[in-house]
Amino acid sequence: MKPLEGVRVVDLTRVVSGPVCTWFLASLGAEVIRVDPPGGDVTWRIPPWVGPDGEQSEAMGPDDIGISYLRKGRGKRSVVLDLGHPEGAEAFRRLVANVDVLVDNFRPGVMASLGLDYNTLSELNPRLIHASITGFGPDGPDADLASMDLIIQGRSGLMAKSGFPDGPPTKAGATIGDQFPAALCALGVVAALRQRDIDGKGQYIDVAMLDGLVTMLWDEPLDLYRERGLPDRIGNGDPRGILDTFEAQDGWVTLVITSDSQFKRLTEEMGRPDLWELGPNVPVRADNRAEICGEVATWMAQQTTEELVARLHKIRVPAGAVASAYAAADDPQIQHRQALVPLQHPHAAEPTSRLGPAFPIKFSRAETDQRPAETLGASTHSVLQDIAGLSGEEIDRLQSAGVLG
Repeated sequence: MKPLEGVRVVDLTRVVSGPVCTWFLASLGAEVIRVDPPGGDVTWRIPPWVGPDGEQSEAMGPDDIGISYLRKGRGKRSVVLDLGHPEGAEAFRRLVANVDVLVDNFRPGVMASLGLDYNTLSELNPRLIHASITGFGPDGPDADLASMDLIIQGRSGLMAKSGFPDGPPTKAGATIGDQFPAALCALGVVAALRQRDIDGKGQYIDVAMLDGLVTMLWDEPLDLYRERGLPDRIGNGDPRGILDTFEAQDGWVTLVITSDSQFKRLTEEMGRPDLWELGPNVPVRADNRAEICGEVATWMAQQTTEELVARLHKIRVPAGAVASAYAAADDPQIQHRQALVPLQHPHAAEPTSRLGPAFPIKFSRAETDQRPAETLGASTHSVLQDIAGLSGEEIDRLQSAGVLG
């Protein structure tokens, strides 16, 4: 059994945050029905593409799927429907009347302009859970502003803390402004389903990307920053302790000292008991951080990453080599966890050589879903007939009118 088996979700999302949220739900076993406009959204058209033979295509063919969607479309059914056409919007309303969850990540007001806002849809389906991901929320002074990952990383204050003192504010390498709110939205959907189990009622879920990244600063003394000013950016370090990246002979090593006993063991391994006098506790280590880190850097620069990591692990000090993002596929622990899996084109006999992330939560007695993404519109007719309740004649008329692409 899958955790969300029997839950039906309509996915009206685009690009990153929404599709990642609904991929989480699909992985948990929900029946996710993605609704695209004719031709699909931009995700369908971003190269490289994979064709029915499982190989990369030089030019996009009718059954080719972009790698991005091949990842985020796993476990989902694909429907094409022009919501801007009155009959398309009506067919969508009939579909939503028979589902549990709707997820969108349009700008505020778009759903209402289509006649598909929560108040309207909940009259058709009082049990409907409608989750929306926006940049800044549905209301407030900046609700109408456009938002993307970089904008949110900057606006949240996260970038002001990231980077080196002599460089500009720096974003995270991953699209955390999109993907963390995606996880929060999936969590909200699961919580709302649980509440509906109790009282039988649906509800609206509002997830703002800005709110999500602001919560990532929760452990920072923001009130003190207001009084004393924001500390200088410190790159990969932390002003409160011995936490940084250090260059070895053949690469970089991360080191995190969180306790007095760890620092004591490090100074003994280095043969530098004098350093212990510079940092017997957290406040003193923080005051002498620059000098201590300079000595640690000199010691590390004389050894290879493999030697350093082995020595530090032996004395139970947290450390690790800084790996290339491309090396993840060869990491023994990542392979053991099966955290990356081959992507499959639905018409190919064998998986492709391309990899995508596996669903990152493992259950002791529940399955998760990694079925391949469908080609664009593959389930349009079956979904409209079996779930929305449209007749064959109605579907043929919509097809002739171009509503189904």
